[in-house]
Amino acid sequence: MSRFRRTSPRPAHADHRNGKRGFTLIEITIVLLLIGILATMALYTYRMMINKARMTQAKTVLDHLTKTEAIYFSDHEQYTDNVFLLGYDPVKYNYYTVSVVLDNDAKNYTGTATGVGIMAGDSWTITKDGQPVQADNSVFR
Repeated sequence: MSRFRRTSPRPAHADHRNGKRGFTLIEITIVLLLIGILATMALYTYRMMINKARMTQAKTVLDHLTKTEAIYFSDHEQYTDNVFLLGYDPVKYNYYTVSVVLDNDAKNYTGTATGVGIMAGDSWTITKDGQPVQADNSVFR
């Protein structure tokens, strides 16, 4: 008599044919639902990180504006509102349009970076003090 006898008269692979092995439709649906929720969360986070990177471009543009205005002021003893004199290339900064408003007989200025295209609705300002500030009504706040 053998110790290793089968207790079941059917072969082991027969259980699969009878539908006793595998996943149910509900289990597969729950897994797909969880994958969908995780993918949505990942996509939302990715888009927010992309927008933060684009907002970093606004800060960089305004920082560059502060430096070039300081150089222009040291040469001419006044600021300029002509961004082309400061060396701005609109193609280089494709998410923001830069403008300058002079006040106090060109002894002060306010620089503005306004979002265009994907970043429409975002706005940043900077003064000669050099601290960029995002507008309160920005859609990316």
